[in-house]
Parts: sequence; structure tokens; C-alpha cells
Amino acid sequence: MENNNNNVTFVTAYLKTYEYDYDETKSFEKRLELFMKIVELNINICLFISPEYKDAIDLISNKHKNLIVIEVLSIEDLEFTKIGNRNSNPLSPPERRNNVKDSSNYMFLMNSKIEFIKKTINANPFNNDYFCWFDFSLPYIFKNMESSLTKLKKYSESNFTSEPFISMPGCWNKCSNVDVLKDFIYWRFCGGFFIGDKNSLLSFYDVSIYYFEEFLNLTKKLVWEVNYWAWLELMGYVSFTWYLADHNDTIINIPIDFML
Repeated sequence: MENNNNNVTFVTAYLKTYEYDYDETKSFEKRLELFMKIVELNINICLFISPEYKDAIDLISNKHKNLIVIEVLSIEDLEFTKIGNRNSNPLSPPERRNNVKDSSNYMFLMNSKIEFIKKTINANPFNNDYFCWFDFSLPYIFKNMESSLTKLKKYSESNFTSEPFISMPGCWNKCSNVDVLKDFIYWRFCGGFFIGDKNSLLSFYDVSIYYFEEFLNLTKKLVWEVNYWAWLELMGYVSFTWYLADHNDTIINIPIDFML
């Protein structure tokens, strides 16, 4: 299935993480409204959902053919979750965290972003060479909604360099000490958005899944994906093209070097 003008597949997930919504402003219904702003751009989107949301999403995907559900699954089904749960050492949460939001389920889900990308590349229903992760309700952080949505639409139709790349936004300098990754979030990377070619992203998955258990054993902690990625970078296991951004419209400011 191809949308001829679209060169990028955008990937996201919404899996049940909490027994109850911890914040009424962040309910599934509220997040869905934000997600729909991206669906209505008519860009290629691949989605992963848990069974609780299948009926609601089916209604949307029946109407919007640019949205494809790749898999219905639960957090327990994810490879990163399985690795964490079979780890012989008990994993502690970070000291400085949101006690409600930053649950084990949430941490496993965040670390699985690259797993969703990998599964999408394997299926590749739109036959694209470039893939972009975005958090399900990404427009929540946009201050200039219309211009940022227009930018996403433009990216979907862009031609990219033939050189391998993963373009990754972030806020802080490169981490130099693993200890700082254990107990509070380290914003070397923003987490909610990144883009790359399929081979580079598949390599990122392979490295991420290979070293995850080592990272858990080293830190004895279950932390955010951005902390794990910062460790992978610190160790020289991954190399991203980093650009300065924040949790606002700048998160999608992909360097123009990658676009032809």
C-alpha cells in the first residue's frame, strides 16, 4: 500500500499502562484528539495499540486509510519488558521520578519505541525507506500548532539524503558518567520524536535489545529510554546526529542537511 507523495512512515503506540488515568487532561480521549491532528494530515502512520483501544481505533482507520494498525498487543508482550522481567536482579525505580506516572509499565513502554519502529520496518505496509517515531499525543507540546503540523506534512513528502542517519533531538550535552543516569531523567534526548533510514534504525534496535540486560545489571534500575540511549551513546554503541531542541515545537526541527 503506497501513498505516492509520502516517503516517510510515522510510527507510534498507545498501550494501556495504568489501571486508572492519573490525570483527566491526559485520558485516552484527550490524547486521541491530539493524535487525530496528525492522522488528518494524511501522512503514512503505523500504530500499535492494546486491546482496550482496538474498537475506537478501528473506526478511525476504516475512515482514514493512511492509518494502519500493525499489531494489537500488551506491554507484557514487548521484548524489552520480557528482558526486564526475567532479569535476575530486582530492578529499582529511579529516586527522582513521578511516583504515579513513572511506573515499571511506563518505563518498559518508553524503552520499546525502537521495538515498534523495528516491527513497522519489517511490515513496511507503505513501502517507505524512512521512519519517524512520534509520541501518540505529540501535538500536546506544540505552541504553534498549525505551522508545526505543516512541517510534519512537509517532512512526509521530503526526499532524504542517501547517507545513513538517525536524527535525534535533545536538550543536554552528552552524558559523561553513568551514575547520573540512575536516579533522575537525563534529557540528552527529548524522546518524543526521531527519524532515520530503515537500516540505521534496524541497527539501533539490534544494539538496544542486545545491551539492555547489561544496562539493567549495571545500574540495577529501570529508567527512561532517554537515559538508556544516553548510556548507549556514552559507551560508543550508537551514534546519532543530535540537534538542540526542547519539549515544544523545536523537537521537530530536523536539520536541513538530511533533506534534498
